[in-house]
Amino acid sequence: MSSDSTSASVPGNSDGEFPRAFYATIRLVDGFTDVTGKLIALSMLFLVVTISYEVVMRYGFGAPTIWVYESSFMVNGAAFMLGAGYALLKGAHVRTDIYWENYSERTKGIVDLISYLFLFYPAMIIFMLISIDDAWHSYETGERSQESVWRAIMWPFRATIPLAAVLLMIQGISEVLKCWYQVRFGREFVHKEKIEI
Repeated sequence: MSSDSTSASVPGNSDGEFPRAFYATIRLVDGFTDVTGKLIALSMLFLVVTISYEVVMRYGFGAPTIWVYESSFMVNGAAFMLGAGYALLKGAHVRTDIYWENYSERTKGIVDLISYLFLFYPAMIIFMLISIDDAWHSYETGERSQESVWRAIMWPFRATIPLAAVLLMIQGISEVLKCWYQVRFGREFVHKEKIEI
């Protein structure tokens, strides 16, 4: 984090014109996303344990399971979707840098703000509404997987899709406020290091 962004994140800094409620909202949303992202990451422990169990049972005892394959791809898929909000917080989503690096900080803020308001939120709302309908249909019909004889219930897996959209939109609130800050003051609220998750 740069020295500018450190001072920017504290309410009542020398600029003093960015409303205190915005700082509080950013801290609340970022804290929520950080906690949920770390909780979702714990699902990787489930994958390690169950896949290790499958390897031992299959190759050590000649007794493969019927549930590990399906549960592992469902948990991995759910973690991938539900972790998207955390990736947004950390700046891990794809961005085309060929032009981006040449923009001023204020221009970057304007482009991001317009993108969030007119592309991100409409797309996430549509994505959420369609996927809620799919998850509800899956629940009502008692849909089961056709991938194996285990025939896992599908609605919890399908429900992760609208939940992922909700988590993304929640983090989007913080990102919109950070963009607003960037447009107003011509510097990043917090510098993101373009990490890979």
